[in-house]
Amino acid sequence: MEILAVIPARSGSKSVKDKNIRPIGGKPMLAYSIQHARESEAVSRVIVSTDSPQYAEIAREYGAEVPFLRPAEYATDTALDIDVFLHALTYFRDREGYVPDMVVQLRPTYPIRDPGDIERMVGLLAQNPEADSVRCVAPAKELAYKMWRMDGAGRITPILTDIAEAYNMPRQQLPPIYYQNACIDVVRTRTILESHSMSGKYILGYQMEHNYDIDTEEEFARADRKLRLMAENK
Repeated sequence: MEILAVIPARSGSKSVKDKNIRPIGGKPMLAYSIQHARESEAVSRVIVSTDSPQYAEIAREYGAEVPFLRPAEYATDTALDIDVFLHALTYFRDREGYVPDMVVQLRPTYPIRDPGDIERMVGLLAQNPEADSVRCVAPAKELAYKMWRMDGAGRITPILTDIAEAYNMPRQQLPPIYYQNACIDVVRTRTILESHSMSGKYILGYQMEHNYDIDTEEEFARADRKLRLMAENK
């Protein structure tokens, strides 16, 4: 089975400047996702999709392929994952005749992840041929059953309505809710190329407790402390 790991790393960031290559725990943040992919026995090939020659040079230094620079229209704040992955997969299909069975998305903003989770998620999708993708999730601290929408007149309506007046029930009596933590996504290639979707309709959940996604300076500092502690304990 051919598994392609794609690390999307566009240049620039408004919350943490150039966070994808900013040093953390002693090396550029992008390097960790490359390392995770290379350490996973499930992954056949590792590429970085970036619009930056500087990022590309760093990615190659740490062992990833950078066969192209991402077009500018796919490297904006509003660019969608599906556009980035369609571009990468059609590039390989048209130029190399290379079509992997599955694609693993590893966002570079996760410098802390277990490569074993990649293998288990790939295995989960392989064992369920009817499924289109596997997405990692974690238990939500806030229940969507207690959340509301508000219209322009100030009237509120519940987000979830499958349980009558769930917002009036004790949280202990309500089913657990999970949020996607975006650490790892595993998708069948055909789902991306044929359905133009990053998930498809049949999505399996893989539960993961930790969350080290970095979007703020506070999260950056927290992950940096964790990485240094992990290095000291090796």
